Amino acid sequence: MDLVSFIIPVYNAEKYVKNCIMSTLNQDYKNLEILVVNDGSKDNSYEICQELARQDNRIKLFNKENGGCSSARNMGLDNASGNYVCFLDADDFVYPNYVTTLLSAIKNGDMGIGNFKEVKEKHFLKTCKLNSRGGDINVKLSKNDFFRLMFSYPNIGGGSLCNKMFRKEILGDMRFNTNYKYYEDIVFLFKYAVKCQNFYYNSNTIYVYNRNSASQTNSKKLNESRLSCLDVMDEIVSIAENINKDVVSYAKAWQFLVNIEMKYLIHINKYKNMETINRIDKTLKDCYPSFKANKKNFHGFRKLGGLAYRLIKIFNY
Repeated sequence: MDLVSFIIPVYNAEKYVKNCIMSTLNQDYKNLEILVVNDGSKDNSYEICQELARQDNRIKLFNKENGGCSSARNMGLDNASGNYVCFLDADDFVYPNYVTTLLSAIKNGDMGIGNFKEVKEKHFLKTCKLNSRGGDINVKLSKNDFFRLMFSYPNIGGGSLCNKMFRKEILGDMRFNTNYKYYEDIVFLFKYAVKCQNFYYNSNTIYVYNRNSASQTNSKKLNESRLSCLDVMDEIVSIAENINKDVVSYAKAWQFLVNIEMKYLIHINKYKNMETINRIDKTLKDCYPSFKANKKNFHGFRKLGGLAYRLIKIFNY
């Protein structure tokens, strides 16, 4: 049986981390290693992880000074022994069929993908599915289709790593850029996907994403770390330019929405850095045609990105 490595960075997750780790231990597939990296937590997260590690020797616990999610994941990658790698967030959890589903999907390809469900404080929000077909169905995606879906969240989980399985041999020496504190996962996923040929999606729902209001992703605060997403998207578009014009268009459509979000946060936080503001305005102007061309790929309120852009120009935000 192939060994599967889970990598779980932990920072101040005492409310959630036990549930997360237990969900990996309770997998139908048993040949696992769970690499838990405590990233300098200031609460009782490390003690909770220690107790769980004493109960199951598949848990490998690491403790380090706080350096951010990317550095914690890198430590996990440095110590992973599995043929396949999965990344989990400490405030989420997985269903018992997570590994078997993704192994089934990745068996003939380079990446396995499953469905995920969003909840908020135990209240169900939505299931993010590529299609409504149930059962153990593996659908092969072309490289172009994968990029189109990746840049039109929530299809296939967008840039999330946590509903996907990766081949260790393809990962090689890939590591997360520790300068990126926001959207660091999407650029990592994109770089991995560039190295792949075959992508397999399975329609089973396997992962539960907890929309934790305390997380930076769901916060309305703005700081320099969060603005690193601008550099992330610039790098992604730069890489896309070496693939083909369709992937550039998909990436720029997503870049447009990222910059719309940052423009909104700048407004409500009264952020005054004109160099950043001018950079965002320039990017919005450049990426708006790509957003219009790909608007049909988006769901829900993301389709309103064009309206938001017009209002920004009208009211001179």
